[in-house]
Amino acid sequence: MQPLNWFDKLVTPLLGGVAAIILFVMMILTCSDVIGRYFLNAPVFGAFEMTELLLACLIFTGLPLVTLRQEHICVDVLDGITPDWMLRIQHVVASFVAAVATSYLAWRLSLRGANMLAAGETTAQLKLPLGYLATGMSVLMAITAVSFFILIFRRPSRQSTGEV
Repeated sequence: MQPLNWFDKLVTPLLGGVAAIILFVMMILTCSDVIGRYFLNAPVFGAFEMTELLLACLIFTGLPLVTLRQEHICVDVLDGITPDWMLRIQHVVASFVAAVATSYLAWRLSLRGANMLAAGETTAQLKLPLGYLATGMSVLMAITAVSFFILIFRRPSRQSTGEV
């Protein structure tokens, strides 16, 4: 049992469900656009923009999930020879730096979202306001930052599997 397990139990099903819905919508949109474009000569209006926006939503929805599962890309060249005490220090330092960096990015995204809303920035074709997307991305980035802060208190796991 890991410390602050309640956070995982709250965030994982919620964001996992949202990510699954986004992916399903992207699949339906892409299939509809391909069928419309090549068989009916009538592509879905704004499909490219919608796919871009949905992809951004999917990526930022997945960030906290990947973080909590500690499934980021990891270079484990020295994992086999690193002592446990040093691995713990490395884990705490890396999690802290990542938490600070993602907190900063969440703050900057919130400012960007506010500026975009104030300026009335929209997508080119569908005229969807981009500020809401940036604000949502800032919230998801803040959840990712909280996830990194939680990892500080959790036991590190060795990533190396011994496979070459």
